[in-house]
Amino acid sequence: MAAPTFFTEDPERMLDDLLYEVCDDLQLPRPRHEQAQERYRALAGVLEETNSPFRLHRPLIYPQGSMRLGTTVRPLKGQHDLDFVLQLSRSHREINPMTLLLTLFNYLKQNGTYSRMVTLKNRCVRIEYANEFYMDILPACLNYEAGPNCIKVPDRDVQGWKDSNPIGYADWFARKSQVTTLRLKMMGKAMPVPTQQSAEDKYPLQLIVQLLKRWRDIYYATQEKIAPISIVLTTLAAKHYDGSSCINASLNAILNRISAEIDLADSRKTRLIITNPANGEEDLSERWAGDPIAYSAFKTGIRKLRTQWNSVLNKSVNVNIELERLFGETVQSALVKQAKRVQEARATKSLGVKPSGLIASASAVGAVTMRPNTYHGEE
Repeated sequence: MAAPTFFTEDPERMLDDLLYEVCDDLQLPRPRHEQAQERYRALAGVLEETNSPFRLHRPLIYPQGSMRLGTTVRPLKGQHDLDFVLQLSRSHREINPMTLLLTLFNYLKQNGTYSRMVTLKNRCVRIEYANEFYMDILPACLNYEAGPNCIKVPDRDVQGWKDSNPIGYADWFARKSQVTTLRLKMMGKAMPVPTQQSAEDKYPLQLIVQLLKRWRDIYYATQEKIAPISIVLTTLAAKHYDGSSCINASLNAILNRISAEIDLADSRKTRLIITNPANGEEDLSERWAGDPIAYSAFKTGIRKLRTQWNSVLNKSVNVNIELERLFGETVQSALVKQAKRVQEARATKSLGVKPSGLIASASAVGAVTMRPNTYHGEE
């Protein structure tokens, strides 16, 4: 999907143009994305080796999370992550969840390449590449009773299985975004990490999720432990997305609807329960059940963001300053890029000025072509 053309005569499109630039700056550097792809392929190869304890279980290996959805945001600090699933073609009733998790951990721990990089987490095994990024490998088995693509994953906290459906979730998000995704082939090789898209090739919903994630990173910078997790923000955004091609208006509608959902839950004296649309048994917001402080912080943050975004749209504040408060220093970079494109358009006589004084395309009705800026400074 192409980015909107810059027109200062159209404030909505001008703001959307700026948001495209912001999201483009939020992308992972391309070399880092390609490096993550290489690391993933190498690790997938180890899991598929002849001596792998998983080979006879016909494993399916595939990425999940932001890199699959196209919503990755480079971190403000620290490392970014790549999540993928090691799904065995076996029923969860045939395998002990703790045994499965420990088998994966021990197999990688004994591998010469990964022995010093591996850590056992609650539901996954983490491979950490120093000063680069980390990969979380989530082992899983099929849950035939729950429906297509539903899986069970081990959870050390409960010493048992938890429900999930990453494939179904990605397909749901793709439908909400109007993105065509590749279907996985069971029994095939590891599915590759999707090629990185530029902002102009993404759909509005993907960009809105990136903006929400960057807002989250900034707003909760000193409270990282209670910040809402990415899957919660992604699900809420997709659930309330209205299909509009206008990023700023869609974000406004999403925030209004999330706030209304929060208000309804408050009136019922309960919390939001955000489930996986592809598996109703998976509560994506389960951490809030035992952490009311985090849930309260989420509600406060969303309500404040809604107010701030209304101020941006109503221009009751300095828009550029407010955008920088929300999305960080990337806004300044975006403004510079935007101004440069305007100058380039002026230099090629692509810009015009209307009788009202508003800048427009030179081809717009009533517009007079603007002369290039010929200022050369002092002699």
